[in-house]
Amino acid sequence: MVKKPSKFKVPAFDEAILNPEGDEIVRVVHTRPNQEIVLERFCRQRGIVCYLPVRRAIKVHNFTQKGIPYSYSREVLRPMFPSYIFLKLPSPMMHLIHDAKIFARVVPLQYEQVKLLDEIKIVRIFEKLGFEQELEVHTDIPVEGHFLITSGIWEGVEGHLVTKDGVDKWTVEIEFCKQYVTTTIDPTKFKMIPLDD
Repeated sequence: MVKKPSKFKVPAFDEAILNPEGDEIVRVVHTRPNQEIVLERFCRQRGIVCYLPVRRAIKVHNFTQKGIPYSYSREVLRPMFPSYIFLKLPSPMMHLIHDAKIFARVVPLQYEQVKLLDEIKIVRIFEKLGFEQELEVHTDIPVEGHFLITSGIWEGVEGHLVTKDGVDKWTVEIEFCKQYVTTTIDPTKFKMIPLDD
């Protein structure tokens, strides 16, 4: 987990992903392993609007020199949700992605397009915060502290507030990939309504 501010800048975000027009649809695409960056490059070269959220990570390099083991670490950017990327394009253009041979499948969603666009907004908030403070992506399901925040950057977002070792953490489920994202939060800065489970 990375705790200090990032040496990287927050990647640019194309707001067009949130505004499909005509027969355009925003989709979640699941790529072959380690191909999400390749698909992002492929889309940008063809003018296809896409969004690949990233997060900071520490990569450790181990090596041996003259029989002595050494290691060093450096900060890198990784996809927030490995193998997942958001695309916006009309259905007839999906064949371009299939032809790229890096595509695996379009993720079937059990909810409306407007909810997916809301999830993209939430993911973007987490992405930006992750360059200033710690961020975790996990599959652990929180069971306590269910709230709706009604002010600030989290306005309208449901999640779980958990205090552990004196640190308040905010966890939100990202439904398209069945994962949870957690970051630190100061609950005194937000209006929070408890929700009954």
